[in-house]
Amino acid sequence: MVLTTGSRSGSDTARLQASSDLLTTLGGRPSELFGAVLDRDLYAAVLAGDTKPFLKWKATVVDVLIRNRPELLVIDGWQLYSVTHDLAHVIGRLAAEEASRKLSYPVQVLQYDVVPPALAGGVQSGSRARVITLSKSELADRLAAVENYPGIDLELIELREIEGEYHAITESLFLPPPLEDLTEPPREPPKYEIYGEARRSSGIYTDVIRWHHVETIIRQLIG
Repeated sequence: MVLTTGSRSGSDTARLQASSDLLTTLGGRPSELFGAVLDRDLYAAVLAGDTKPFLKWKATVVDVLIRNRPELLVIDGWQLYSVTHDLAHVIGRLAAEEASRKLSYPVQVLQYDVVPPALAGGVQSGSRARVITLSKSELADRLAAVENYPGIDLELIELREIEGEYHAITESLFLPPPLEDLTEPPREPPKYEIYGEARRSSGIYTDVIRWHHVETIIRQLIG
């Protein structure tokens, strides 16, 4: 499942196509929720406090889980780094809870770090639940996939500066924080506020998504 196109423009589908190609290579298949949303439309819903699209996306995830009956759902980490990733985290958590009730067994939920903890908004990764270590050939395949993915050159440089050349040799999955913790005000401004301010200063954004915008959506979703 992929929530957005990874672009503010409907004509820029390079990232989504790359994700689709990688999924096919790995023998996976896309769900009904696969890049149907423009980033700018998600941001507009957050700024407007409109939970309707988020409830719709959650219902789709519930349907996907019930139909496929997984034991484990891996979701974006809660890191106060990206509005989209954080809200995808909440959608996944709530969908897994609802699907577990309907399936009559618990769907385990683990999160992965979208960005290194050093870049996150003062949020710890949580307790490590699983560590996957790649073989040399698997690592080579993963690094090749990263190199071929469009539009992440600067992120890749930053990642290697923080974690070193062999950052991709392992993947850790963590237990997510308690759901009630997600509405606690952060001790420092989320990274998306800082980035939003910079983009507004450069004329890319006209509005900045603040913590209170995201909190409003989360509280309405949790109910």
